[in-house]
Amino acid sequence: MSSYSSTDESYDSDEPPELELDLDKLMGCASFQEATTAPRSLANPGFCCIARFTRGDSSSAKSLSEIATARYLKRFTEIPVPEIYYHDLEPDNNVGAPFVLMEKMPGRQLRLMWDDLSLEGKKSALSQVASVIAQLASLKFDRIGSLHHAEPGVGPLISPCLEHPKGPFQSVEEYLRSFVPAESVETPELKGLFGQIQEELGRFLALHRHAAYLQPPFCLIHADFDGQNMLFLEAEEGGSGPRLVGLIDFEYAYTGPLHFLYEYPIFIQDVHWFKELYAENAILRAHFVKAIYEALPTSDARSTFIASMNGKNFILRDFQHSFMMIKFSEKDLIHTATYYLQDLRDGTGLAYSGRLDYTPELYTETGEPLPSDTTAEREVSHSPHIPLHISRTPASSVETIPCGH
Repeated sequence: MSSYSSTDESYDSDEPPELELDLDKLMGCASFQEATTAPRSLANPGFCCIARFTRGDSSSAKSLSEIATARYLKRFTEIPVPEIYYHDLEPDNNVGAPFVLMEKMPGRQLRLMWDDLSLEGKKSALSQVASVIAQLASLKFDRIGSLHHAEPGVGPLISPCLEHPKGPFQSVEEYLRSFVPAESVETPELKGLFGQIQEELGRFLALHRHAAYLQPPFCLIHADFDGQNMLFLEAEEGGSGPRLVGLIDFEYAYTGPLHFLYEYPIFIQDVHWFKELYAENAILRAHFVKAIYEALPTSDARSTFIASMNGKNFILRDFQHSFMMIKFSEKDLIHTATYYLQDLRDGTGLAYSGRLDYTPELYTETGEPLPSDTTAEREVSHSPHIPLHISRTPASSVETIPCGH
């Protein structure tokens, strides 16, 4: 284990207090000399162990859930995740901060490689990402919440947007309502807005009560499934593309509906300031959908997946981005809720807001993309609202509250 510490870098006074670590004590913990059964990966050539520390006010429940998630995936899937060797989450331990010792995975972040990959290389990477999605979909849970260190596993939901863990939840409606708790806010304006949102969610979910992608069994969802948390090795000479060797960072991972698992990675979604990527992204999205379709084991699973992709809509996607991703001040919650309801009711919101001329993409029952003219003429019978609004507030003026990452 290297003695390098992130505390060697410059310190930003807006961040939590700088760590004062006893690296000798940490190195002692990492020797594993007293381990009765050494993990298999310790014997791998070039083995390296890394330490992950917690700064500021962070609950041990969140860290325990991350550990439980990694160990669950290690046990029940073939997804390459780091092995957890040791943890001490006591804030006053002799090392100087709560920490977890884990296997250092090889490879580079996909986000650092993506722009330099050929189209075929990107397709190869996406096929492997699709395999991860299919494996996460295969994990079945009867409640929505966070994995816990003790059996049977699913405990209260730990989220950066919730003051305290809530649940676990038996239904998607209970789960979504927990992020707009009209019954527990004191400001009359926000209470009224949250109440209206709960009513809209209730109507939508009642209309879609037979949609399998919104019903149990629930799956496991990585809360930050993006290129920075996917590790790949460069393609070998003559190889078909990079190879996935690690999925990392299970902070706030949770069990939830398939609708939130079945999603395009952000790096193949369109944004209007990169119009030159529209054509390639369309090819890659179609490839990604087909790859997931082919990786799913049953016709029912494939049918549910296609229904979910064809059912992308504003009411759920913008709800997720507006209320489930970051904790806002009350002032900004009022602003966000006001425009969410406005865009929902006047139909101006978009399921994907990156491009102003967004048209929903549809797929056949065999996972093939429908022609764009067919998609454009789509009858939106499953929802009167298709989409994600564009914020009226400049990013610099939003008052956010740190979530303790």
